Amino acid sequence: MKKIVLSSLGFFLLLCCAQAQKPELPKLSASDYFNNFQRFTNESPNINAAFANVQKLASNPEYEQSATFLIHNSFAQDFVQRPSDDEAQKVSRAKRRLISRPILDKMVLDTSVLLKQQIQPLFLLIKVQEAANDIEQLARLTEEFINLELDGRDIYRYRAGRYGLNILNVIRRHSELSELSLRLTNKLEASLRQGQVVVTDSSSRADLDKRAWFRFLFASVNFLKSEQMTDRRRKETLLKVAFEYSPDLIDKNHQSGYFYDMVMLWGHGKEGFQDDYLQFITASTDKKQVMETLLKTALVEPSYKEKLRAVHEELMPGTSFGDYWKKGIDASAVKAPPITLTLMAKKPFSSKSYSGQWILVDFWGTWCKPCREEHPALQKFYDSTTVQQSKNITLLTVASRDTEQKVTAYMTKMKYSFPVAMSDNKIERLFKVQGYPTKILITPTGKYITVPFGVDWVSFVNKYVEAN
Repeated sequence: MKKIVLSSLGFFLLLCCAQAQKPELPKLSASDYFNNFQRFTNESPNINAAFANVQKLASNPEYEQSATFLIHNSFAQDFVQRPSDDEAQKVSRAKRRLISRPILDKMVLDTSVLLKQQIQPLFLLIKVQEAANDIEQLARLTEEFINLELDGRDIYRYRAGRYGLNILNVIRRHSELSELSLRLTNKLEASLRQGQVVVTDSSSRADLDKRAWFRFLFASVNFLKSEQMTDRRRKETLLKVAFEYSPDLIDKNHQSGYFYDMVMLWGHGKEGFQDDYLQFITASTDKKQVMETLLKTALVEPSYKEKLRAVHEELMPGTSFGDYWKKGIDASAVKAPPITLTLMAKKPFSSKSYSGQWILVDFWGTWCKPCREEHPALQKFYDSTTVQQSKNITLLTVASRDTEQKVTAYMTKMKYSFPVAMSDNKIERLFKVQGYPTKILITPTGKYITVPFGVDWVSFVNKYVEAN
């Protein structure tokens, strides 16, 4: 997996810095330290120079967020063992550790309290991984982790919750450590339950990222606990919790909050525990429970809609699946504020005029590269869907933080014809837009959902609006 670099703001550390001498650095921005560290661990390996940059970053309280991302989402990838790794990935990771491990050792021995606190939970996990077959060492290190990182601690700040689950994956393989494994599980479960974030209209992006993190890890610990259960009823209860706390539409739009945890715990492709719960309950005779679970799942992952349709036809023959689907959407969607804007063609647009239809609203800007990259697909969607199905769905795009002159020039140059309205600088707040592009899908009854960022949005929207 590629490491993420925030932004290239310049590079001015001497490449000839001697390995044996710790370089003296001028005061730089968080992004400079971040990018320099990546440079000295990737393009131009230099242990001392890399350490000097991470030390400056992690020792400054103002830079904590960047330091946390660098250490726990980027640097940690060189150490955390993933269940999905193949031999080639293991070899590549071992090669990277020739640079990363000496940097880690310097971080652990450094005099900066902030740096030591940052690295401690990751370091304890690494020691556990290295002692994977030493029962006595595993027990001692796990006890140390519980005492230092869990009891009364903030398990989110330095991602101790993630590393606790990684440690659990190691020690639960040993029957001799079953009691300790259960104690660690219960400690993690209690901390993750207590940390759940309640969403309000004023929730910040950071709060929503934190909500997604706590939910995903709480789902994970319940799934791990279910794997140890032989009692069918207890196992089902735990799997249901894992299902219910798997990423919902809110979390999907804040995948950055749990993406690295997902990869380091489960590898790619395991974003939730819907299939695990569905597989378990499908073996039972309660088809109604299966249908209700499939509905909840399909509202987040519309690719499950066909399975839902099949169960609906079996349980409720002769009734409208389309009505059942729309009712399910409206039950989980939010009431949409009215939209009144003027299109650049000087025609008024009012969402009230499209009552009874779906409305896809896309927020974008000429300054937004991801927005521009998807515009060919947006134009195709407009031509093939909203024009040909004008009685079922309409499209509105809203140019945000932009000027009419720039938007007009862009649309002319690219020969795009999808409808555009300039933002009134209020509509983004009404729909809680926190990034670009953002797509809002308004239902025929005037409710809306936010289409998850990063998904195949064309397929997602088409599945949602299919009449049957």
